[in-house]
Amino acid sequence: MTAVETSRDKGKTKYETFIVNTRSHEWADKDITFEQVVELAFPGQPYDPAGTTVEYSRGHGSDKSLRPGGSVHVKDGMVFDVEPANRS
Repeated sequence: MTAVETSRDKGKTKYETFIVNTRSHEWADKDITFEQVVELAFPGQPYDPAGTTVEYSRGHGSDKSLRPGGSVHVKDGMVFDVEPANRS
C-alpha cells in the first residue's frame, strides 16, 4: 500500500486527479499554478513562459487559458494541455 492510498483510507488528505498532456496526476493542494502545470508536463525542462501555453478544460466555468504567474482551482477530472514555445 502506498502513502497516497494510506492517506486516502484514513481520510486525512483529499486528492484531485487530473490529466496533463495525457498523463494522470494526483494533487492535494486546492490550486495549481501555471509553473506547476508546466513542470508536470515537462519535468526538469527549461521553458519560455512567454511562448508556452496552458489551456484547461473540465474545470470551473468554461474552458480557459492559464497564464504565467496565474493559478486555477483544481477540480477532479480537469484536463490540461501544455504546448511549449516554438524554438527556431
